Amino acid sequence: MQQYNINWLKFSVGVIISLVLSLSVHIVMLQGMNIAFPDFTVITAPYKFFTRVVSVLGLMFFWELADKKVGGVIAKKWALLFIIDAMLTESLFRGPFMNGYCSHSIGFMLIKNIPNLLAIAVMCGLIVFSAPRLTNFFLKFWVAAAIAAIFMFVASPLLTAAWKPVMNLIAHLAPTDEWCKLPYGPDVLIPSYISFIEPVMACMIMAILTWDKLSPTRWLKYLLFTLIILAIKNQLFMPIFYAILGKDNLIINLASEGQFTLEVIILAITTGFTFEWSLKR
Repeated sequence: MQQYNINWLKFSVGVIISLVLSLSVHIVMLQGMNIAFPDFTVITAPYKFFTRVVSVLGLMFFWELADKKVGGVIAKKWALLFIIDAMLTESLFRGPFMNGYCSHSIGFMLIKNIPNLLAIAVMCGLIVFSAPRLTNFFLKFWVAAAIAAIFMFVASPLLTAAWKPVMNLIAHLAPTDEWCKLPYGPDVLIPSYISFIEPVMACMIMAILTWDKLSPTRWLKYLLFTLIILAIKNQLFMPIFYAILGKDNLIINLASEGQFTLEVIILAITTGFTFEWSLKR
């Protein structure tokens, strides 16, 4: 941040515009156009694993660009990548908060989410250690596959199992119903929009750390940044997988999952615009 001369008024306005425009894509398609929410149970383990590998690759490419600018000890880098990934994927607060808010069980959902955060921390630690050392793409791919396997098949299940006694203690707080029903009113939309600041700020931090390193060509800079964000948020291939595996026809399935892909694309583009616009010339 200290390397840039930022107009903070423009920056704040841009963040708000990015937040509203990107989330509104999903809200309008879901609520205004009656596009169904995707049923992710149809996505089987092999497809989930592949999207996780792509997500890890996205994080590795991002961190390769950001590593030198961050500087400092490895613990600082590890903490920063963990915070960025957890915020961008809405795992740090927004995801469990909204799930808990809509089922009168915020505390339960936040506590239940802790093993997931710990697994993300393990994954980010491995990425921080390995990414700057890998120059060959194929080697990156195999290391990403190994990290994805550790995340999905080792860290996540072991941490969830270790956390089970805690979940048993708070079982009485578990949700029994969900009251957030379409069409959403202000009681749902207001906390949803406010909490969406989490992925927006993560995206902004990523732009600050990588924007001048992506490409000298402006359109390619936006494209590469968007592809990285799509990859990390599991949206690079998920629309294709869901279009094929979903229970409805191809177009309906593509629209159902595509609402989140479009949300991410708008988020990445508006974030890049905000960063460029807010720089004092």
